[in-house]
Amino acid sequence: MLIGHKDEIEHHLTVLFMSNNEEIVGNRYLIFGTVEKKAWRENMVAPKPLESLRHHISNFESFQELRMTMTGWFPKGEKPPVMVPPGSTEWIKP
Repeated sequence: MLIGHKDEIEHHLTVLFMSNNEEIVGNRYLIFGTVEKKAWRENMVAPKPLESLRHHISNFESFQELRMTMTGWFPKGEKPPVMVPPGSTEWIKP
């Protein structure tokens, strides 16, 4: 399972696509599932076509973007504001 901050994920995507297909960098994307660990490791050693990996993918049942609230002291009854993630510094159109 991939768990990471958006900027970390976008860094890896930028590195991958800048060497393969630069036009993809900066486009919208969706992480839709996970790959079995054994199949992922085998693919890291000897890359396979996406079609052969599809048999080892588990789709997420639902999607949501997690947001964190700010920490600190707030007046009683006041909800802490939601933190806005920083803009990408790498995942932008070249």
